[in-house]
Amino acid sequence: MITRDGERLAQIAGTLGTAIRAAQAGERVRLPVLQAADAAGLVMVMHAQLDVAIEARSAEAAERGLTIACTEGCSACCASPLLVSEGEAVAVAAWLGEQPEIRAQFAAAYPAWKKAVGSAGPALEKARTDEARTAAAMELRKQHVMCAFNRGGSCTIYEARPARCRKVHALETNVACGPEGDGKVQYFEHLRTEATFEEQEPMRGALHHALRPNAGLELLCSSVHRMITARVPRNAPCACGSGKLSKHCCARA
Repeated sequence: MITRDGERLAQIAGTLGTAIRAAQAGERVRLPVLQAADAAGLVMVMHAQLDVAIEARSAEAAERGLTIACTEGCSACCASPLLVSEGEAVAVAAWLGEQPEIRAQFAAAYPAWKKAVGSAGPALEKARTDEARTAAAMELRKQHVMCAFNRGGSCTIYEARPARCRKVHALETNVACGPEGDGKVQYFEHLRTEATFEEQEPMRGALHHALRPNAGLELLCSSVHRMITARVPRNAPCACGSGKLSKHCCARA
């Protein structure tokens, strides 16, 4: 479930904003208790704001005669390791609750994704320094494991995809993006897009700490899978809609 009441979301955002400013001023703050539906709603609002900036980026690039080389079916970036905050994962899980077919597809694809990621995934999630995180991400990137939300080259959660997925792009050509490329991808540094993303970071951080205090970031697929299977008893029908008992389906993954 996703809260879409603008007035309620504005009040929650205001409360979180006050807490963020107090923390930035060095004060000790207590974050409010958040409902998952409200967190999902706030994240979706931020996504919409970022999308407006990205649309402006595309328009400005076109005016300059530049080409954003990202089209449907171009999904090399979907094989890049993606750590997400709890709020963004909550938004995806809540959106999947409204899309049972896509949720079932993800549940079916998750075991193969988890096996392919192997120990490299947990190593990245447990890394606590920039150096360790970079090394773990590079190791996982070498494996070129496609996101479990990618189906036939397209993102099945496009509407709810995380902010970094929205912002990433290649300029002029996508040749360098894939496993055969040299990794030297050109980007269009659009000030409004970058500023919007950075301005949203404190709110994403606050949502993360309010929803899951003292926890690190997780890979998108791991985090969402944890959420959609967490409250399903092992002997109850699986939440993915497969018709199997949870213990014989997603809880086993």
